[in-house]
Amino acid sequence: MKIPIPSLLFIILSLNLHAQSVDYGKATKQNEILNMDCLHDRGFTGKGVTIAHFDDGYDGFHNIDAFKYAYEEGYVKGNYDFVFDGPISFEGVGSHGTNTVSVVHAYLPGQFVGTAYNANILLAHTEDNRTEKHIEEKNWRKAVDWAIENGADIITSSLQYNTFDQGEGDYTYADLDGNTTIITKAADYAASKGILVVAIQGNFGNDKWHYLAAPGDADSVITVGALNIEKKKAGFSSYGPSADGRIKPDVMAVGWNTYVIDPNDVIRTSSGTSFAGPAIAGLAACLKEAHPQRSNMEIISAIRQSGDRYWTPNKDDGYGYGIPDACKADDLLRQMDVDFDKKVQEIDHSDFRFKVGDNQAVYTRKGKKKAIQWISIVDPTEKIIYQVNCKKKKWVFDNLSPGHYLLKGQLKNKSYFSHNFVVK
Repeated sequence: MKIPIPSLLFIILSLNLHAQSVDYGKATKQNEILNMDCLHDRGFTGKGVTIAHFDDGYDGFHNIDAFKYAYEEGYVKGNYDFVFDGPISFEGVGSHGTNTVSVVHAYLPGQFVGTAYNANILLAHTEDNRTEKHIEEKNWRKAVDWAIENGADIITSSLQYNTFDQGEGDYTYADLDGNTTIITKAADYAASKGILVVAIQGNFGNDKWHYLAAPGDADSVITVGALNIEKKKAGFSSYGPSADGRIKPDVMAVGWNTYVIDPNDVIRTSSGTSFAGPAIAGLAACLKEAHPQRSNMEIISAIRQSGDRYWTPNKDDGYGYGIPDACKADDLLRQMDVDFDKKVQEIDHSDFRFKVGDNQAVYTRKGKKKAIQWISIVDPTEKIIYQVNCKKKKWVFDNLSPGHYLLKGQLKNKSYFSHNFVVK
């Protein structure tokens, strides 16, 4: 269904990076709310990262001024039409994709500049505007294989599904458990292959349905809701949680009166979570450029952790972890780079020591009994592996599989802490 509607180290590193200030034109506020200008000034604009877009059509894409820069620089890497089985026609198919792509890739300094204007582009047409059938989800799954074959690092899709044409069979809210729908399984498959997948929350906030739709329920994607430049949630932006109780959306971006570009080169506003999702895809591309060794889930985790509501999310209010901060996410990944390269096996905090061994971690409190309220161990998908209070002086966490984890907790003074660690 088309949805129309730091630490000193970090400061020093930042000063050494090549500044690349840009006049974003009308896209200024929607970029600044994510602190994209900061990340761009650090020199990260998506260079060398490939974003695949799955949408309804890209009318005018080959002719409009907004994408001439992408063509001139050789960033347009390919396209395929999975509805009509051939190259995409850039006329008479649909313009929703053109609008969403402009949020990321447009480059018209002084008029409109997107969130990852130096990223590579793949275009896939998977949505058939003439119908609403499950075959469109299957088209999406085929596009995943095509995107992988063509070197995609990120898939962003402003399509979601819940109701279908008569006889096709609708999805229920219970189906949005991260494991059931065709397109959700396809999204998680893509993630399992290392692709960072960006989905949208949907525009059902004022409807009877109320909740998100597939594939936004997938457990290995980052799902995006919509707000305006005043940081107010759009009424139409759907609510969470997923059917199995996970926080959705993950984060928020401007999708209410977002500036986009039409096939006729007109810059105008449009509303929908469709335009919030691509903005986050661009943010993710810039982070991937900055941290090529980090996985899809590690980047998603950093984006979540940078959210202004990360420590106080509400499953029901539609904000998720809030508005991410591009440079804060970059800082988190820089520290992650240091921690992971060192294969951090011990965290020596002023109030506790956390030591990691073979498939096991041991927490030992140093200070007073109530200095720390609780701690939890979470995986990159924000799944809580363990969560305990800190009344005991020592906790042993067994059966930790090899991989990257986050230790986080709350101090007595109500402040929070987090540390990355690795189980070998």
